[in-house]
Amino acid sequence: MTRSAWLAAPAFCGLALLSGCGSLLGSRESAPVTYVLRPSVAAVAVPATGTKSLQVQRVVVAPGYARDEILRTEPDRRLGQYASSRWPDALPAVVERLAVDAARGSGAWSVVHDAAAPLPATELLRLTVRRFDAEYTVEGRAPTVRVVIDATVSRRSDRALLSAFTVETSAQAADDRMSAIVAAFDEAAGVAMERITRQAAAAQ
Repeated sequence: MTRSAWLAAPAFCGLALLSGCGSLLGSRESAPVTYVLRPSVAAVAVPATGTKSLQVQRVVVAPGYARDEILRTEPDRRLGQYASSRWPDALPAVVERLAVDAARGSGAWSVVHDAAAPLPATELLRLTVRRFDAEYTVEGRAPTVRVVIDATVSRRSDRALLSAFTVETSAQAADDRMSAIVAAFDEAAGVAMERITRQAAAAQ
């Protein structure tokens, strides 16, 4: 073995060991857990009117909310996220799916489309999420989930505004654990979707 090759061998072995340690350290990080919202939404007491149909447009969110992390607001108003906890998609897509499912289950429209559907609808529902987070007023105590959504309902044919309103809901988590916090998100989101659906149906 030449002198240069002999000197290079320990350096190569050291790099290999460091690489192995890096992979071991990485394996200790907890894998992200995905939580799914399945809120219970009450049926709306407004029957489908003829061929009235609804399209839920792409949801707009406040700055900082367009991601899949489950968000929390600290006592000093810092917006953060829970470690290794995720929604199955970015928040705009999650809220859009909740709104579509709630509208379909309400019976207030003959057909309900999501934003990607290439089919026309007689009415359009636009949602803007201003809050969708767990709020801590005191560090270490169970948070309160807060959901605030602005909604507008318009007629597709002439873009006439039929209704504009804001829905604000909250739910106290039973404990400062993810299972309890997600349950509070389920409750607050379910009430919000029920109110949005009822008021959008009344705009007909």
